[in-house]
Amino acid sequence: MELLLTGFHGLHEATQQMSSMGILTIKWKDEFLTWTPSSYGGATYIDVPQGKIWKPDLQIQNGMTSFSELGGSFMSLRIFSTGDVSWQPYKVFNTKCLINIAYFPYDRQQCTIKIVAWNSDSTTVNLTKGATPFTLDDELNDGQWAISDPTANTLVDDGSSLIIYTLDFVRKPKVYIFNIILPMIFLVILDIFTFALPNDSGEKMSYSVAVLLSIFILLTVVSSLLPSSSTTTSYLEVYLLLGLTLGTLILIIVAISLRIQQFSQERQIPQWVRNLTLLSWKFQRRMPKSSIENDESQNTKMEVVSFAEVDKKSEEEPEKKHERGDNIVVLWTDVTSAIDFYMFFMFSIFFIISTGILLGIAGSS
Repeated sequence: MELLLTGFHGLHEATQQMSSMGILTIKWKDEFLTWTPSSYGGATYIDVPQGKIWKPDLQIQNGMTSFSELGGSFMSLRIFSTGDVSWQPYKVFNTKCLINIAYFPYDRQQCTIKIVAWNSDSTTVNLTKGATPFTLDDELNDGQWAISDPTANTLVDDGSSLIIYTLDFVRKPKVYIFNIILPMIFLVILDIFTFALPNDSGEKMSYSVAVLLSIFILLTVVSSLLPSSSTTTSYLEVYLLLGLTLGTLILIIVAISLRIQQFSQERQIPQWVRNLTLLSWKFQRRMPKSSIENDESQNTKMEVVSFAEVDKKSEEEPEKKHERGDNIVVLWTDVTSAIDFYMFFMFSIFFIISTGILLGIAGSS
């Protein structure tokens, strides 16, 4: 038995099936169908309708449709004078295929077509491979999958002889990279840069909302490109959900930050918040502002000091260091700037790590 696969309709994740078509070449020997060619005008073969003689009762074991006879009443079998019979039925295969989309769009699938002698045991009908047991048509091509490694194997299962044709499929990820992954990466990067906008600009909240709405629109548009299956969840879907979650968290943090900026300056800043704010200044190489009293005028004025000067004076005069540190002015606007500083780097690092993990998992598939 040989199979030439001439067409491929695709893999359907929702129904877990493969649709394909091909031409089977089935050959056997019937000792009761022999003759001497010289006695019949030199005829070495004849063609007869397939329903007129015995043929093996072959069926698709893992088919997804109702049983039907291979070929059709309009098809013929060729009988040679030696008793060799050749039958080439055309068949559309709708077969079961367990599809795992966890690594989508870098997934690989393996599907089979199982042909069995349904009502005959292996002692009556024994299926064997031909010279070219499984080949692909030269013009067979698919825009979504790369088809490779056609193999055929025979075995006896529960007394019945069957032949298994196996195909490997590798998804072509280019369309998903350009239409899903890259747009989502760009949108999340734009969303993270919300923290780079000053709170006084007045556009920070509207900018964050606009980017989050863009993420929602993107997910709505690309939903048709994502495989629909409840059996497994792809890492890409988790990644898209992560991007949506980051956008929502950024919007919430921006709203809280704008609310903090409106706090009255008479409201006391907790010491731990003050310390984190001063730490962010140090990371940014920003010079803090301190208030000192002028002994002559008794008026408060602002003096700009550097961290280096503060540290130098602290070594020489520990008591003055403590006094000067307490006089550093930290406002609620400084707190919101510190929030933006920390959130920008935290979200950036988290996003880079999550993207790297996704690409690493995809590469391992």
